[in-house]
Amino acid sequence: MAIANLNGTSIWYEQEGTGPPCLILHGGLGVDHTLYQRTLSGLRRRLSLIYLDHRGNGRSGRPPIDTITMEQLADDAAALVKHLGLEQVVVLGHSYGGFVAQELALRHGDVVSALLLVDTTPGQLGATEDPDDDQGPPPSPELIEAMSATPSSDDELAVGMRDLFRFYLHRLDPAELEPVFADTIFSVAAMARGFEVLAGWSAVDRLSSITAPTLVLVGRHDPVTSWPQATRIASRVPDAEKVVFEDSGHVPWLDEPDRFFDVVGSWLDRTLPDV
Repeated sequence: MAIANLNGTSIWYEQEGTGPPCLILHGGLGVDHTLYQRTLSGLRRRLSLIYLDHRGNGRSGRPPIDTITMEQLADDAAALVKHLGLEQVVVLGHSYGGFVAQELALRHGDVVSALLLVDTTPGQLGATEDPDDDQGPPPSPELIEAMSATPSSDDELAVGMRDLFRFYLHRLDPAELEPVFADTIFSVAAMARGFEVLAGWSAVDRLSSITAPTLVLVGRHDPVTSWPQATRIASRVPDAEKVVFEDSGHVPWLDEPDRFFDVVGSWLDRTLPDV
């Protein structure tokens, strides 16, 4: 693990594995890289994985909260790539990390060799969209109640996130994730800021300018970023591919790990044959 001083703050990162580099952008906000580092090992067979904690999250610095913007998070990711002396990286963004990944591909397309977007959305409605377009089924009343609870401390957020994962998973028993969360650093301030930023962010009208090969993955039973959200992205990014995991929720590599890693591996073989 290491710290890079970038763009006025410190960014925690760790790199493991061999092969072409792949930057992992975690979701949240308000969580960190831990879940991803402990569950994405299936990608290490062909990629060198670079985990980071977004500014204001995890083990990274705590600059003024208003410096957390989608653009700044993308700029931080690009700066880390350059800090590591890399020309290009595969980028995997999950959930909120998918928002950052889209912004990274839009602002710094030269550093993105391939883009994997997992259970995410392109943000608020674009100019060409109708509010009545299919956005997928609404969350259940139970999930809405759980997500509406406003934690007042990092410890309360930790409890709340563990509770939310029973909705995020479709096949895997949430109890199996308890050890995974053991070292996660939670930040209620980052979570609240993340929602503020998302309320004013959209990539929809810009997605056609993404040039990196793009794979959009989503669980059919995702109650948070439902599968039509993947269509919103894939239909606008040139030549993007979309795969729906029929037995998965918000985290398909946990619900259907064998298929997930097979799909990603096959796509990498076709897209980046040297990987």
